[in-house]
Amino acid sequence: MSSPAFPDDLARKARGGGGSAGVHRADERDRARRLLIPVTPGERSRWGITYALRQQRNGEPVEVVLLFVCEAVTAADGLRFRTYVEMARVQAETGAKVLHDAAQPLLAAGVPCQEIYREGDIVAQIGDVAEQLACDAIVLPRPHARIATLLARDVVREVIGRKARGVPVVTADSEGVGVHSPAQHPRS
Repeated sequence: MSSPAFPDDLARKARGGGGSAGVHRADERDRARRLLIPVTPGERSRWGITYALRQQRNGEPVEVVLLFVCEAVTAADGLRFRTYVEMARVQAETGAKVLHDAAQPLLAAGVPCQEIYREGDIVAQIGDVAEQLACDAIVLPRPHARIATLLARDVVREVIGRKARGVPVVTADSEGVGVHSPAQHPRS
């Protein structure tokens, strides 16, 4: 199991380096693309993992940052039956299990991965982590048709709409085929 990483340490490592400009350009070409893949207990979030594995199999080295974001506990979430501390502990345990399970196919394929657990607004955390860790892309599942998300939050479209602070968004299907120009997704 890969160990959970502290974003500040990873960001510091990502910014580290040095040398001449020529060496830096060669390092850029040779280094693996860092992909941020937010995961949930649902199967759709695993499509990003399939995308990363497909990229690796096709000869493009990748490293993956798995992110599980837990939104803040509110009274509607069950505080009537459990304390805030109990709910937070359950969420952290769930996040650790989801991250561990999501990392297994990557580790089995030799893809380096980091596991990060965060609390807060999902869309904001995705953008923050992508920026802090200098990710080359955010990989999300293809968005649902609008009709399917009338009563639920559409995180994928929100991340695409915020432009994730300059980090490109790739949307992947269940086969791991990615679309690199999210603006082409129909708004049906």
